[in-house]
Amino acid sequence: MEKLDVLVMLAAERNIDQVLLEFKEYATEIDDEFVCKAVRCIGRCAIKLDTAAEKCVKVLQELIQTKVNYVVQEAIIVMRDIFRKYPNKYESVIGTLCENLDTLDNHEAKSSMIWVIGEYADRIDNAAELLGTFLDSFSEETHPVQLQLLTSTVKLFLMRPATAQEMVKKVLALATQSSDHPDLRDRGYIYWRLLSTDPEGAKQVVLAEKPTIRDDTCFTEPSLLVDLIANLSCLSSVYHKRPNQFVDRKKVAVDDGFEEADEPDRSEGAAAAAAAEEVEEAPAPVIDMLSLDDPPATIAAA
Repeated sequence: MEKLDVLVMLAAERNIDQVLLEFKEYATEIDDEFVCKAVRCIGRCAIKLDTAAEKCVKVLQELIQTKVNYVVQEAIIVMRDIFRKYPNKYESVIGTLCENLDTLDNHEAKSSMIWVIGEYADRIDNAAELLGTFLDSFSEETHPVQLQLLTSTVKLFLMRPATAQEMVKKVLALATQSSDHPDLRDRGYIYWRLLSTDPEGAKQVVLAEKPTIRDDTCFTEPSLLVDLIANLSCLSSVYHKRPNQFVDRKKVAVDDGFEEADEPDRSEGAAAAAAAEEVEEAPAPVIDMLSLDDPPATIAAA
């Protein structure tokens, strides 16, 4: 797993082809956790290197074509982040993603797919039909999926009111009347009030331009980096933490006694009791094995 993170750190324009080739090979392994991490790293490379994003997307498309369920679902999650980084680009992949809609069983993959449909609802002809497949099982979905489905349906209504008028009424009713989740209810009431009082204001809120994302997993604070370099041969460079964050200061023996740090002083009575206990528990002296080589002592006759 750590090797994958190191490869992302080392990825650059000069070696991105070799890095993607290795990630693609890892994505065909048997261990599903390792495979998902490799697919995720391809997305991190796309976000990290603007010039390599198209190559990363092509590799992801090839992996989606394998029809391996967990690979497809992880690729959908990664594509959501790529769409956020590069809006209005790589839209040709959306059709490929929609082909695998029925195979999704991971809640994060479902949320990502619903986000994509809502974000590009004005360009997907059957967006209402696709969202309707999730809306039929709204009460059975997890709360993150329900929240995303609510937002995407409202987006669809704001972009294409005639198509989603009945659908938005249904999802708002489910969110506000049939759900006991406070976040879902609150968001449903907010959307309901915005749509009924100020539709233009709702557009400014729901369809607002989103900030682009960046891959900061390899970022280290300059001050922390200086401390890690100073402790390069220690565990700090492995944990990526300063020594005082994972080492407890204990008593250290010195020439003139004990130097204590970060621990309360013991009373004299407690110290004496501890010393007595140590004496009582001390093991019996062991016979000096060297004396066995000496001749036995002569016993004088009585």
